Amino acid sequence: MSATRNRRLIQLIGTCVLACLLGNAALAQPARQPAAGNPVRTPFSTDVQPGWLQQVLPEAESFSEKQGTPPVYNGYRRNPDNGQQELVGYAFLSADVPPEERGYSSPIAMLIGLNPDNQITGIKVLDYVESYVNTVGDFVADPVFQAQFRHKHISDDFRLLRDIDGISGATVTSFAITRGVREAARRVAEAHNGFVAGDPIERARTQRILEELRELSWQDLLDQGIVQQMIMPGPGGIQLELTLTYLGHQALGEYFIGRTAYVRAERDASARLGGAQMILLAVGGDGFGQFRQDRLSIQQGDSPRRRILPNRLVTAGNADDGIIANRAEFAGAIVLDDWIDPAQPINFSYQPLGSRDQYEVSYQVTGLGLRIAQNDPILSEREIASVLRAENSVILKFLNDPPWGVTPWDKVIYLSLIFALALAAFFTKRAAIRWVALTATLVYLGIVDGGFLSVSHITGAAVQGPSIFLNNLPVLMIVVFTLVTTLIWGRLFCSSLCPFGAVQDIITRFTPKRWIAPIQKAIKVPRKLHVNGLYVKYGILAFILGMALIFNNVMVFPYFEPFGTLFFMSGSAILFAILAAILLACVVVPRFYCRYVCPLGAALGVVSLVSPFRIKRVPQCTVCTVCEHACPTGAIAREKIDFKECVRCDVCEAKLIKKAGSCRHDMSRIIVRHKELNPVNQ
Repeated sequence: MSATRNRRLIQLIGTCVLACLLGNAALAQPARQPAAGNPVRTPFSTDVQPGWLQQVLPEAESFSEKQGTPPVYNGYRRNPDNGQQELVGYAFLSADVPPEERGYSSPIAMLIGLNPDNQITGIKVLDYVESYVNTVGDFVADPVFQAQFRHKHISDDFRLLRDIDGISGATVTSFAITRGVREAARRVAEAHNGFVAGDPIERARTQRILEELRELSWQDLLDQGIVQQMIMPGPGGIQLELTLTYLGHQALGEYFIGRTAYVRAERDASARLGGAQMILLAVGGDGFGQFRQDRLSIQQGDSPRRRILPNRLVTAGNADDGIIANRAEFAGAIVLDDWIDPAQPINFSYQPLGSRDQYEVSYQVTGLGLRIAQNDPILSEREIASVLRAENSVILKFLNDPPWGVTPWDKVIYLSLIFALALAAFFTKRAAIRWVALTATLVYLGIVDGGFLSVSHITGAAVQGPSIFLNNLPVLMIVVFTLVTTLIWGRLFCSSLCPFGAVQDIITRFTPKRWIAPIQKAIKVPRKLHVNGLYVKYGILAFILGMALIFNNVMVFPYFEPFGTLFFMSGSAILFAILAAILLACVVVPRFYCRYVCPLGAALGVVSLVSPFRIKRVPQCTVCTVCEHACPTGAIAREKIDFKECVRCDVCEAKLIKKAGSCRHDMSRIIVRHKELNPVNQ
C-alpha cells in the first residue's frame, strides 16, 4: 500500500512539474529584450558621443574636452542672471577612474555624471561582456534600474536591494554597476570636489602611517633600510638601479608610488593571485632599458632560489607619483608567494645582460613596514576605541549594513526549507522525500527564482576571488551548503539541489519504458566508452576556466550549461539546439548531462575526492549487479564505486538497507550458489 502511495505521489509531482515547465515556456515573452527605441540601450562602444554626455549630465549645455586628473568632461551652462558660463558638473568614464568593478567576465564600462554637490546626475552603460547576453539580450538596458542612481549622493551606501533594486537574476552584474558607480564617483569627487570617504578606523590607520612616513627623507629611507637598492654597472659605463621596498598596505603604496598606481597593482595582484603582499620593484638608472624580469630571482631561508615568474610581477605605474617619482623610470610590484614570510629576510639576485656576475641583496622589512607585516594595528587601543565610539560599532554596522544589502528573508526561508528537504531525503533514504526536494528545487531555483548554481560562479570566484559571493546572500547560502556537503558526503548538490538534475530524473522517471527500452537496448553505451566519456566534462571545466582566467571570456559556458536556455526560455537557435540534444540524450541515457557534460559536476567531483563519508559496500557486492544497473550515472561496477561520479542519489544505499539484491542472503550461501552455477571455477 505504501509503495502505491509513493508511486502516486511521484506521478502527481511529475505532473505538476511538467505543467510548470510548459507554463514557463508559454509565458516566456520577448519583453526580456530591450525595445529598439530604448534610450538607455547599451551601445557596446566606449567611443563617447556628445549625446551621451548630455544624457548623464542633462543640466549642461556644453562640454569641455576631457581633462584633469582623473580626466573628466566639464559640463557648463550659461547663468541667466549674469550670462557667465558656470560649471554644473562632470561626466567621466569609469575606465578613467580605476580600478573598475568587474562583472563575471570583465569590467563594466560606464559613463557617469556628477554635479558639484556630489550627486549622481545619470549613468549610461557603454560596454560589458556577460554570458547572460546569450540568453536574455541587453539585460542592463533597464530605464528603471538606471534611473535609480539619479540624484543619489555619493556618501550614500548604494546598498543593493536596500538603496538600489537590482536586475532580476543578475545580482553580480547589478552589484558591479552599483559599486562601480559609487566608487568611481567618489574618486572623482575626492579629486575635484574635496570629498572624503572611507572606513574610519582604516582611514585613521592610513593617516598615521602616512604621517610617520612623511617625516622621513629619501636618505632616511635608505639609511634605515626601509628602501634598498641594487646598483649594477653595465657596458659603456651605464648603470641599472633596482629599488626595493615593502608594499603591504595601501598607505605604503600611496606614499611610495601614488594611490592610483598602488590600487591598480593591488587589484591585479588580488584578482590574479589572491594576495596583496607585495614588494616594490622600481627600475631606474640610464641602463633601465636593459632590465629583464626573467633574470631576477628570489629566495628565503633554506629554500631554493627561484626565478620570478611573469605572473608574479604586476605593473605599478610609470614611477611618476609618490616619493619614487624622478627616482626611477617605471615600477612593478612583486607579488609574494604564500611560502614567503615578509617579516623575514628575503634574498633577491639579478644577473645583468652580458654579465656573468650575479648581484645580490638581502632585503629585510624594517621599521613601520615590519610592524605592518606583523599585523601591528599601528593605532593604540584607546585610539581605536575613540574612533569606534565616534563611528559606532563595526559589528553593529555590519549587522545594520551587511554587504548584501537588505536581507531577503523570503529567499532565505525558501532556501532553508529546500536544504532541510535535501538533508531529510539524504538521511532517511526515502524516495518520496527526495522527489519533494527535487520538485521544490526545480520549481523555486529553476523556474521561479533562477538562482541555480553554475560554473560561472566558479569562474567569477577564480577571477575576482570568493568575496563576490558576499553581495548575494542566497547565492552565498547555496555555495556554502554545496561546498560543506560535498566535502563531507560527496555530490549531494547534484542529487537534490540541481534543477537541471531534477529535469533529467523526471525525464527518466516518466518516459514510458515501452517506448524507450528498445532504443536503450539498441544503442547501449559500451562500458569502455562510458568510462572514457566521463572525462569529457573535466576537459570542458578546464576549457571554461582557461577562457575565464587567460582571456577574461565567460561567454562560452552557456554552450555547455543549458540551464539559462531552459529556465529563462530564451537564447539563440544554437543554444536551443544544444538544449534539445541534451534532453533527447537524457531520454536514452539516464543523467546523460551529469555523466559526460556538466562542468559544475566535474568541479564538485574533484572536491568529493576528499569526502570521508562514502557509500558502504558489503562482501555480497562482489557478485551482485543490482545497484550497478540502477545507478543513474553509471558510477558503480559491482563492489567498486567511482565516487567522483556518484551523485548521492540514495538508490544503491536504499537497496542495501532494504537488502534488495544479493545482500539479502548470507555470503556463505552465495558462495555455495556461485559454485553450483559455475562448477568449472571450483
